[in-house]
Amino acid sequence: MQRNKRTVDLTFSALMTALAIILSYFPEIPLAFFAPWLKLDFSFTPLLLLGFSVGPVMMSVALLVTNVVHIIGGTTVGVGELANLLMGLALLLPPTLLYQKRRTRKNALTGMGVGIILMVIIAILANRFLLLPALMGPGFESALNGMGMTLNGYLFGAIAPFNLVKGVLNCLIVFVLYKRLSTFMKEVVHDSETAV
Repeated sequence: MQRNKRTVDLTFSALMTALAIILSYFPEIPLAFFAPWLKLDFSFTPLLLLGFSVGPVMMSVALLVTNVVHIIGGTTVGVGELANLLMGLALLLPPTLLYQKRRTRKNALTGMGVGIILMVIIAILANRFLLLPALMGPGFESALNGMGMTLNGYLFGAIAPFNLVKGVLNCLIVFVLYKRLSTFMKEVVHDSETAV
């Protein structure tokens, strides 16, 4: 019984990791009203589903693998992927850990709320101290001014709302899908046990 569940968990983990990698590239939806280079993706959705289903360790491994693979096709030489890893952990760990502690809808929603807030905070810090200096150089404030933006305007008028929208949408999709997926996985485990 335990062996069958482990096999189902590993298979599901591989599928969700592959889906996260695909969704990190497509669809990338530019939200031009924030900043033209900020693109919405749904790669955190399968990772949060994985966290709820299998646990935080496998989810964190899948997040790491997704970002390592994304370096190959990325344009930020790993800096963007490092920031994405930090933001992903901020969003995904609170709901996963709370839900593992007690599998209730309230814990899932509370964790999602905490995760979204943490992701917005980490996104602001990562952009200020990691992404902007690495990608625009030490004169990044002047570069932003040249594009008609102040540093605070960019961080709080573009980065914060963009990541708020991204976090809410990813969590909303998970909230809608998780119960169905959970029922399906239980049936798969049950079927594999009865087939033996």
